[in-house]
Amino acid sequence: MNKSDKLDELRLEIGMIADQVNSRHEFYLGIITTIARHIPEYFGVAIYQCIDNYYSIFASYGNISENLNVKFGDGMFSICSIRGKVTIHNELCATRAYAPFYNGQHVIGVLYVEVHNVKYEVTDEDRIFLQEVTRYIEVRGRQYENSVVDNNDV
Repeated sequence: MNKSDKLDELRLEIGMIADQVNSRHEFYLGIITTIARHIPEYFGVAIYQCIDNYYSIFASYGNISENLNVKFGDGMFSICSIRGKVTIHNELCATRAYAPFYNGQHVIGVLYVEVHNVKYEVTDEDRIFLQEVTRYIEVRGRQYENSVVDNNDV
């Protein structure tokens, strides 16, 4: 199966999550779990949420080298949030993608993906996929407006 077909299959599975869960907590976990089922060992994926002036990890799977908490204004999380779009950061051994999602104009989280360059080349197709997933989080996440996400339950 080629990359395009794999991403299409993943889009379909992610698109069904909101109809299967009852809270923002379950929604975020469903997204991470679904992506995790499709990624090889050299990938990592996480959702960071914005809490008390920090980007704090909510859930993750795989190899994540970012800190668990990153202060607003520091690092790539803030850069992608200011830009308002998927930001790709290439390093020597890995490529990191930061995809912010919002409630109106307020950033509420970042979908983070890390991949080791030796095994995978990040392309515009991946960037588009991440934009679609974060847009889905924004739109379908509204149904959980009164739902509180508690990191202590993870």
